[in-house]
Amino acid sequence: MNSYELIMIFDTGLGEEKINHLITKVEEKIKILGGEVEKTERWGTRRLASPIKKAKNLTQAYYVLVRFQSAPALPAELQAYLRVNENIVRYIISRAVAPELAAAVEKEISGTPLEAVTMEEIKGEPFGESK
Repeated sequence: MNSYELIMIFDTGLGEEKINHLITKVEEKIKILGGEVEKTERWGTRRLASPIKKAKNLTQAYYVLVRFQSAPALPAELQAYLRVNENIVRYIISRAVAPELAAAVEKEISGTPLEAVTMEEIKGEPFGESK
């Protein structure tokens, strides 16, 4: 089984109760398709960085992150379900990094001290200059 992350954006005009109902329906769909929901994080209302074509008047949206594990075929089936749901303004499903791998990388990075260098120590020709 692979780990996945689903981020969904809802219109804040739907209301808290309707958004919670939709989140529950998505979690149930993941379970029906054979996946296992690990964690659901409700990030709340946030300002959009740029306008969305599907909802031109929307300036704020409600963000939700769902982490789940499933077989590789499930995200495509889930995407087909999310695509037809008009209440979900935008979504993205991505494969998540395994927690063990993330912890190993973090440990390796934190154990390596950073070194300060001066411009004279950097070898090579400066970008954009010719001889």
